[in-house]
Amino acid sequence: MKGTKVVDRHAIPNWEISGYVEYIKSGQTQGDMLLPVPQGDYAVRLGEDASIKTKVKLTKGVFYSISFVFARTCAQEEKLNVSVSPNSEPNDWGILPLQTMYSSEGWDSYSWGFLAEADEIDIVIHNPAVEKDPACGPLIDFVALKALKTPKRPRGKY
Repeated sequence: MKGTKVVDRHAIPNWEISGYVEYIKSGQTQGDMLLPVPQGDYAVRLGEDASIKTKVKLTKGVFYSISFVFARTCAQEEKLNVSVSPNSEPNDWGILPLQTMYSSEGWDSYSWGFLAEADEIDIVIHNPAVEKDPACGPLIDFVALKALKTPKRPRGKY
């Protein structure tokens, strides 16, 4: 760590980072703005063109949902790109626009679903923005992965 900036690609357990990534402590301030962390004590901030990636073992052919909470930290329009690989579908990723939240916490929850095409995949959360301030970017917290049950059609109906 160099201040809040993560300098080692493997410093965050089970994640690999790329680009300008910060480890933000709950209650930390940025100028006059308080940066709350809704789950636990820390969150990551993805600066310009930064990403976090993790490798996960799952069951091939099962649908999954990745969920997380994020918040904006700067006035710029921000987006997140969520993707998994391997993935045979071209251009199959989720571009999530970050909304300005006017709640007590200022965080928003998102989920993105995908079909596992292998028994081991990489999940990447990427900030594709190129801003004037490389430290400006969304805060990410509470990442979860869940297998989705496929509903079964009742026999003799429809």
